[in-house]
Amino acid sequence: MEWFYDNNGQQAGPVSREEILRLIMQRQIKPETLVWTSEFGETWRPASAAGLVSPLTGLLRMSSGSAEHWAWVLLVGPWLIQRLTLLILVWRQIPERDRMGPFSIVAMMSLFLFFISFMLDRNSIRESGKTPPGFWWWLFLPGYFWKRRQIVGRGMSLLIVSFVLLAVNVTEKIYQLPQIEKELQMQHEQTGQPAASSPPTTSGQENQQEDL
Repeated sequence: MEWFYDNNGQQAGPVSREEILRLIMQRQIKPETLVWTSEFGETWRPASAAGLVSPLTGLLRMSSGSAEHWAWVLLVGPWLIQRLTLLILVWRQIPERDRMGPFSIVAMMSLFLFFISFMLDRNSIRESGKTPPGFWWWLFLPGYFWKRRQIVGRGMSLLIVSFVLLAVNVTEKIYQLPQIEKELQMQHEQTGQPAASSPPTTSGQENQQEDL
């Protein structure tokens, strides 16, 4: 497919799609630059409305398919943030009882990054002309990346890493079970202790003295 573009008020072209994408990458063609191809009929369109530049992300819509950068952010971004936070807290020797506050803030940041990258990755798949996996696949990321690979035709590394991270998380939970059970048992013992016996009342003492 041949493309033409406006170059300081003069028509330039024809050029291939790969060439016009290269010009966009070099900022010689901006999102507002008018472009034309035979599919547009008699109308010239801005590059941002011609299927070349995403108005949402500002990223090129490459003909080879959807980009994977947001998928990688979705997969490892929140995980890395939480791991780095834990390492920093351990390095600074913060007691476990004082870690709840920082972890709550980091958890909110991780959740925000997760959903933003999830929606942007689905948008990049949609912009490539394909239907992204369903929204509820965020509940099980290996399933999401499995469906994603079927749709876009690539992404085996994402799928493998998603299963590896799932295995790591499950292993950590299994390893922590004895400690969790121990903490629960200690809490149960503390709440199950009988109340301390109260001293006898004054009237009871008086009765004992009268008996004597």
